Amino acid sequence: MANVLLLPGALPHDQATLRALTEGLPPHPALAAKLRGASVAKLEGSWSDAERAAGSCTGDLPGGLLLHAATVNTFTNTAATLAVASPLSAALGLTDLTPLDPGTLQLTDAEARALCDTCSEHLRAEDIDLTFVDAHRWLISCNHPVNVLTERPDWLIGENLRPNLPRGTDARLVERWMNELQMLLYTHPVNIAREDRGLPPVNVIWLWGFSSTSATGTEATEPYVAITTIADFATALRNGDLTGWQQAWSAHAEAILDADQIIFGDNHPLLRVTPNKPGIMHSLFARFARPPALAGTLASLREQVAEVRS
Repeated sequence: MANVLLLPGALPHDQATLRALTEGLPPHPALAAKLRGASVAKLEGSWSDAERAAGSCTGDLPGGLLLHAATVNTFTNTAATLAVASPLSAALGLTDLTPLDPGTLQLTDAEARALCDTCSEHLRAEDIDLTFVDAHRWLISCNHPVNVLTERPDWLIGENLRPNLPRGTDARLVERWMNELQMLLYTHPVNIAREDRGLPPVNVIWLWGFSSTSATGTEATEPYVAITTIADFATALRNGDLTGWQQAWSAHAEAILDADQIIFGDNHPLLRVTPNKPGIMHSLFARFARPPALAGTLASLREQVAEVRS
């Protein structure tokens, strides 16, 4: 099984930002050597697009199938389509909403159940069932196909919502569901009580991971590719945490060294890096060469981003 690693925030496109982050970065010669001789390909689209491509997923992310598989001992479901509803809090800007880190939401199970029940009652008219799983994940099930490509909510933190809305044949339908739920929760007692306590309201129910229970969709729950996301770089970058960003390289060095493929980027994927197995002569010369430093290797990768985007 191939091992693909997603590293959002590990390679800022902005040269000045990367230079500031890598100043004083330990050399990490093993990481630098692995990346220096790798094959590099440009990437476009979103992180969810990159995740789909890495898993050879032709439809949406299999979020609904995976959530159902994780809860199959709790309840069963035979619906044609499964998906995930994620309650979020988003700050209102001049022209768009920007989701906040779910870790700051402090949403209790009791609050989430009440919100889920209200949303479920509303969506029932659309022949959609909504089942509470935990405070941050509710299972959507319906008996008709929903053809969309959606974004995993993990990638939305600090980003505008509009560019990340669903795409595809049924995009307008899913967007309408989300808009209706947003209006429904505007004056919900849970949100009024939360605001009275100084907590952010749940003002977005993000619908994603629409996956079919057909044989083709079921295969997505047993991928031939192991896809792992390391969010520490993006979190540190978002918070301006230089030390945290540099420490993430040490904390995840083993995982990066073991990866068969690494996808680098900032708020979007930029490069797919596939390490090559060094030949005999390369290994021989490497013994006498000066060990590479990670800062220089990342700068070189950043230059390749500039080349492929010019």
